[in-house]
Amino acid sequence: MQVLSWNDSAFSQFLGKETAVTIGSFDGLHKGHRVLIDTLTKTCIEKHFHSVVITFTRPLPAIKHADDYAGDISTLPQRLALFELLGIDSVILVDFTEKFAAVSGTDFLSSLVQRINMKCLVEGFDFHCGYKGKTERKAIEAWAQDVHVETHFVPPVYYNASNGKTERVSSSFIRQMILEGNFDAAAELLTRPYELDLAEIRRAAATNSAFTQLLPPDGSYRTLSEKGSSISICIKAGKLLNLPECHSLRFV
Repeated sequence: MQVLSWNDSAFSQFLGKETAVTIGSFDGLHKGHRVLIDTLTKTCIEKHFHSVVITFTRPLPAIKHADDYAGDISTLPQRLALFELLGIDSVILVDFTEKFAAVSGTDFLSSLVQRINMKCLVEGFDFHCGYKGKTERKAIEAWAQDVHVETHFVPPVYYNASNGKTERVSSSFIRQMILEGNFDAAAELLTRPYELDLAEIRRAAATNSAFTQLLPPDGSYRTLSEKGSSISICIKAGKLLNLPECHSLRFV
């Protein structure tokens, strides 16, 4: 899998290729995201397209709603590893700047046709893009018809919660489950245990930068390392105490 930056002046890697694209934060890569990615990869197999994920260096809620944002479910290295595991051919990383945010939705999508020969767009049912998110599904479908780009909008995925309510699977709902210490629900929604990226904690400490991944509430927890070793940890005042000598911790 190749990882590229949106700021690259040209995408020569895509010359002679037709691509199918999906765009989003993909924080956690949960069940709903998996349906979307499956649709993308199956379309690519059927039509011999090159699969492309366009994602952001930080999930968009972290930028747009920073004041009440609890933290990322997955770090960027975790997301990239999952994209590769799911068979994605290329990932293009975007820094969500004011300049990028000011581009209209149809101009952005047209740039994908021009730069990476996009022939198919796969998105969630409520996808919108462009300046202030003003370009919604109806406008995207009209644009796609004019430029002969195939579109697939996948329906939402729902979860039957223990309280009897039916919840739409979303990153915000998974954050809520982690903050409540409900790791069984988080694991079911993510299709894997919630996992802290200790390598990123060390990198943040070494560079004196903030660690942005979501920590569970203060308390003691039994976790598993990437090698399956049982490790007891303590979180206090929003910090992980006594950092273990492993790469990651899974909450079970």
